[in-house]
This record gives sequence, structure tokens and C-alpha cells, in this order.
Amino acid sequence: MKNNTKSLTRIAIFTALICVGAFISIPMYPVPITLQNFFVFMAGLLLSPVEAFLSVLIYIILGLVGVPIFSGFTGGIQSVFKPTFGFLIAFAIGGYLISKLTKDTISRKKIFITLIIAEILFYLIGLPYLYLILKFYIGKAPESLMAVLSMGLIPFIPGDIIKMIVATAITPKIKKALQNENRN
Repeated sequence: MKNNTKSLTRIAIFTALICVGAFISIPMYPVPITLQNFFVFMAGLLLSPVEAFLSVLIYIILGLVGVPIFSGFTGGIQSVFKPTFGFLIAFAIGGYLISKLTKDTISRKKIFITLIIAEILFYLIGLPYLYLILKFYIGKAPESLMAVLSMGLIPFIPGDIIKMIVATAITPKIKKALQNENRN
């Protein structure tokens, strides 16, 4: 029971952090700059694969049932028709993947490479979803691949690199502290 309570607490904490990350944003159309992916990185780096996945999934479910926790203080089932929803789907998969690939490591090199892979996954899922929603639902399809990249990728690269560097720098210290705490 004690481990189950700890697991639920970890999931809840990271769900809350992802919510906070959505609120810390710079509005841009159609994709705002937020700290969500940073907290997804941290969930994947510090939780088990299932816990990391569930922390994002619960965030998504809460938003879909109407709690205004998505970027811009929005929520509701209609959020699946927002151009950014594909990124949320990718975050759940990415959190699981990050945890799976870094579970037993404090190697900064492995952590950073894993975060690059996760970020690529975010864009591989998020950008096509963005395009499809803009084209078929909103009716304002970008005219070229470069236009899609200009909307949903290029402006985010510098911030994503900074988030990856920070997550890579702090994770080994946090993991060591958690290991020491578990020994006591």
C-alpha cells in the first residue's frame, strides 16, 4: 500500500506540474510556447514509464472533461480540434519513452540524447496533427512544409534546447537525492 500511495503521489505531482507548465506560456498562433514539455521531460526522467505516461494522460483527461488546464486556460472535449492537441498525445508517449530509455541511468549524455529523441517524437506526432486540424477543421492549411515548420517547429528550437539542457543538468542530482532518500 505504501508504494502505491507513493506512486499515486508522484503521478499527481507531475500532473500538477504539467498543468503549471501550460499556464506559463507565451501566446503564439497556432502553438504557444509553454513549459509543458519540460515537465514531461522531468516526469519521464524521474518516474517509472507507467507513472510518466499516466501523469500526462490524467492531465489530458482532466482537460478534456472541461477543467481549464490546457494552454490559454482552456479545456473541454473540443480541445481535440485544436491544432496543438497532437502535441499532448505525443507528450504521453514521450514521457513513457523517456522513462523507458533513462530508467537506470544518470549519464548526462544518455539523458540528453533521449530528450532529443523525445522532442523529435513530439514533432513527428504534433506537426502532422497541427497541419490536419488547420487544413480540414479550421480551413486554413499552411501552403508548404516550410510554413508548417515555421508555425510549429522553428520558433521552438532554441527554447527546447534550453529545456533539454536544464533537464539534463538537474536530473542526475535529483536521482541521486531520491536514491539516498529511499535508502533511509
